[in-house]
Amino acid sequence: MKGSVAVSRRAFLAGAGALASVPSITLGQSPRVFKYAVVGCGGRGRGAVRDIQAAAERLGHKAKLVGAADFFKEKAEAVCKSNDCDTKFAFDGAAGYRKVMETDAEIVLLAAPPIFRPLHLEACVRAGKHIFAEKPIATDPAGLRHFLKGVEEAKAKKLSILSGTLHRHSNRFLRQIKPIREGAIGRILAGQVYRCHGGIWVRPRREGESNAGYLCNNWYHFWEMSGDQITEQAIHEIDLANWFIGRFPKTAMAIGARHRRPAGIGNIYDCMAIDYDYGDAVHVQAIGRHIKGCSDRCGTLLVGSEGEVACGGKITRFDGKPVAYDEERIRGRHENGMIMEHADFLQGILSGELLHEGEQVAMSTATTIMGTLSAYSGRTVRMSDLLENKESEFYSMNSAFTAADFERGTDIPMPAEGVAAVPGKA
Repeated sequence: MKGSVAVSRRAFLAGAGALASVPSITLGQSPRVFKYAVVGCGGRGRGAVRDIQAAAERLGHKAKLVGAADFFKEKAEAVCKSNDCDTKFAFDGAAGYRKVMETDAEIVLLAAPPIFRPLHLEACVRAGKHIFAEKPIATDPAGLRHFLKGVEEAKAKKLSILSGTLHRHSNRFLRQIKPIREGAIGRILAGQVYRCHGGIWVRPRREGESNAGYLCNNWYHFWEMSGDQITEQAIHEIDLANWFIGRFPKTAMAIGARHRRPAGIGNIYDCMAIDYDYGDAVHVQAIGRHIKGCSDRCGTLLVGSEGEVACGGKITRFDGKPVAYDEERIRGRHENGMIMEHADFLQGILSGELLHEGEQVAMSTATTIMGTLSAYSGRTVRMSDLLENKESEFYSMNSAFTAADFERGTDIPMPAEGVAAVPGKA
């Protein structure tokens, strides 16, 4: 890959090597107050607020909320009230994030629906803010490239980007990376990814609610807003496959369907199966499902020439020999990966060794988008189709509206609900 989207193997593997243990108290430094703001005050935004505060306390410092933005004013105000922040710094509407950029926050937590992530990252970089970007970072190829451009600009301005791929900061995965890299299971040959669980929340349309409001309130159910289940949720398991294998897939071929989703709610599939081709005869099968009353399973399993690894679980060799895990790597680290990712983030700001996870999460998002577009189109999708090949039908594929359209003062065109694209012909 060329230009701003190029990701070297060294840069990719840095996610596995740059995560040093963080001490409970940072020695030799006076207590510091990290001023931060949050954009997107739903469940994940509120969780990020708790996590960064816990992380700062772990380091012997404090984190102070100085601003909050959400499409819905009551959500922004609630976050401010519960975190000792004056509600005059609670901003609402599609353009509320712009007001956050005017505060004295040095860090901004981005947790609005995924369609907004590239636009919000751009604003953070322009304002000189360090960034926590929740996964996924885009829903379509145009948004993906928009985000990657922002990543390059963030690096140039010496701004840190923490991604929401928290497993890369979690002890149960970190202790496995070194032995896998050193050949504990031999050459990785194949893998399985599962993200299968029950239904998801639905919020009925309120009387007089605009299309924009309804879409923001039910963002998960529209691929334009969330990227579908594979992109929004299975990205965790797919990111693990990418990390452990040490590269990204070249192509994706997928199928999907809509069987049991509530009538008239959204347009995403409720199940999807994807074959990822990583080259060198390495394939990973990914299965995603949101259907109540079915068997649940989440995780990533990789099989090598000499053994297998349940990522985050056990490494098993076929010859029965024991495997030495990297216990030194996780010494002194908190067991909660959500807290540790923010601790690593803040420690990097303190030390000047900034985390740069923008490319990593962008490329794992690209992996999921490949799968989703393949399922929706019935076509094989290549990574180059998303990032380089302007002649590809997928390069410019996006929805009928963009994140910027929410700020233009007119309502958003409503996607047809209960209708999903069915690939192929009878």
